[in-house]
Amino acid sequence: MDERAYAEVIVDLPVANTDKVFHYHVPPHLRPILQQGVRVQVPFGNKRLTGFVVGFSPRPAVSPTKDILSVVDKQPAFTPELYALARWLSQRCLCTLARALRTIAAPSHSGSARFADQVFPVDSPVDDQRLLEKAPKQAVAWRVSREFPGLTRSQLAAQAGVSLQVVNALIGKGVLTLSRHAVNRRPYAAIGDGIIPNEGLPVLTEEQITALDAITGGLESGERQVYLLHGVTGSGKTEVYIRSVVSTLSRGRQALVLVPEIALTGQMVERFRERFGDRIAVLHSRLGSGERYDEWRRIYNGKASVVLGARSAVFAPLPDVGLIIIDEEHEPSYKQEEDPKYHTRDVAFARATMQKAVVVLGTATPSLKTFARTIRGGAELLKLDHRIDNRPMPRVSLVDLRDEYRAGNRRVFSRYLAAKVNEKLAQKEQVILFLNRRGYSSVVLCRECGLVMRCPHCAISLTHHRDGLLRCHYCNHQSWLPGQCPTCRSTYLSTLGTGTQKVEEEVEQLFPRARVVRMDSDTVSRKNSHERILRTFSSGQADILIGTQMVAKGLDIPGVTLVGVINADTSLLLPDFRAAERTFQLITQVAGRAGRGDLTGEVVVQTYCPDHYSILTAKEHNYEQFFIREMGIRRKLQYPPFSSLARVIIRGSDENEVRESAQMFKRNLMPSSNDHVQIMGPAPAPVSRIKDQYRWHLVLKAPQARILRLLLRDALERFQRLSRKRVVVSIDIEPEYIN
Repeated sequence: MDERAYAEVIVDLPVANTDKVFHYHVPPHLRPILQQGVRVQVPFGNKRLTGFVVGFSPRPAVSPTKDILSVVDKQPAFTPELYALARWLSQRCLCTLARALRTIAAPSHSGSARFADQVFPVDSPVDDQRLLEKAPKQAVAWRVSREFPGLTRSQLAAQAGVSLQVVNALIGKGVLTLSRHAVNRRPYAAIGDGIIPNEGLPVLTEEQITALDAITGGLESGERQVYLLHGVTGSGKTEVYIRSVVSTLSRGRQALVLVPEIALTGQMVERFRERFGDRIAVLHSRLGSGERYDEWRRIYNGKASVVLGARSAVFAPLPDVGLIIIDEEHEPSYKQEEDPKYHTRDVAFARATMQKAVVVLGTATPSLKTFARTIRGGAELLKLDHRIDNRPMPRVSLVDLRDEYRAGNRRVFSRYLAAKVNEKLAQKEQVILFLNRRGYSSVVLCRECGLVMRCPHCAISLTHHRDGLLRCHYCNHQSWLPGQCPTCRSTYLSTLGTGTQKVEEEVEQLFPRARVVRMDSDTVSRKNSHERILRTFSSGQADILIGTQMVAKGLDIPGVTLVGVINADTSLLLPDFRAAERTFQLITQVAGRAGRGDLTGEVVVQTYCPDHYSILTAKEHNYEQFFIREMGIRRKLQYPPFSSLARVIIRGSDENEVRESAQMFKRNLMPSSNDHVQIMGPAPAPVSRIKDQYRWHLVLKAPQARILRLLLRDALERFQRLSRKRVVVSIDIEPEYIN
């Protein structure tokens, strides 16, 4: 009996009642090419759907069975290790296995492969002699083709200094021949693959050596180990990462390096390419589909042993991961906000357990959850308390914006910050200005009737941009700023709040000779725009960089001696129990961009709350003091990490159905809940409508996340079995945001 006669297929249809293995007969002509992980086309009801082969069986579970129609990709979309990880992800995030497989699977390469024609000379001495005599340009191209066989037609023409027509003429005469080959698209190809010799490597500090020795010891143990590399900004964490990767590769294993922002990828690629050359592969969402596919294939085929990327790179198809590094581990961007709502840190821990790998969590401002885990013995603490070459930490000054208001200053810049910027510009030094809000103004208000201009598709106010457009930052709806109020026809429309565009406008007024670049979601929408902006600034072609949180971490630009935080309260005053933690992290991180070169750095923080402990401890670069204060409040209120939260979001196009479904979901929770579980809601979500979908939610609190998962899994199964409403239910264990 053929052990591969029937394939076990998960159909790529993320619906609960189809979340199981279906058996399909494997036609004889497909058996040699079918293996676990391959995408196939299968009949499903009256449809033709894509599915993933997850196994084989000599006999089907039910009879009769249908035939697999075709193979989509001969190369598997995931490895056995990633399939195990997808099953864990499905259980962890309470999502279907089909959705988990879609998350971890390779990008489909249908139609995305790129080919080019290589040119090779045909050995023909007679022709060669004729070319030399009668067609000198063809003769030159002929000689170049013999010296450099395998160039493309355009490359050969350029190398020989002739036109493409000359090369084509040689091909037409049969003197040159073409051979087709696949082109490997490489992101960040301009950075190059040169490797620094050992004698050019920086000398490690004693703290770096101690940290590296500990990580190397973990690699030698052959078991999962977790380290928190807690180092102040500029203390050389990246060099510890690189040396740890070297140690991993020397043991024949692979390394995975994760960064929180795509904006940081270019700088990290440059550092790692200098040390590992072509062994580096890059994965993140801003790559083109062809680049993503080619990089995934390089990793899968064993041609790249180090993978560097953002959140989704945690699913890279490395067969033997020995080291996983999560840089800036505290960043909320490591949490996936779409289903399945995984946290990269949790996936890394699971993968490390499966593959007996070492995890290094690096940051100057650990999340409270991670630092609490370390205190409890869940990770080993490695400290880097000093900057490289013992450079001083930047001096932080606080400006009370209430005093500015009382003095009649209504500008974005306080008098002190404006003076400091002028001083740095006069000294030919660089400045970073940070405000975590893009656009020009956050609200457009009618002063006559009080109308706030809102998005017609989302329950959110429209943001006014400098070009006169009003944009929704949830659905990207846009319209022009009207000349009068749509309700009362008044012309008294006011714009309130400050965004990065207004900061840019005031910079142009106050410092007209300064060269300015801005880095926020509006300026980095095009491919490689992150790199272009940072290259302009780091090369000294701009004096001032204005940006949102993407400039607040990781950037290492020696010419920056002043950082200005325009308003520290944008994160502090949010209705979120993590508001103080995020404010401390943002101020500390953005302050760390100053003084990384030979000159001492300064930081000016503008705030209406200069006495708040998160701002005062950030001023002193004192993480431990902040941790003690914040943990006392969390313990008193039983907020994480002293409890676990979960959030259930019900959304749909009919508001009544959404509300009724939310109430029904709570009723399904009640039989299984106990005194240890607190259920809040249902209620409209803070943003109650997004993209014409109404949103209600429930928030649950329990001593442990495991309790919430068991409770919610049962409730979800009952709800999906009983409900006939046209709604979508999404579950988020340990949410980063509640919006």
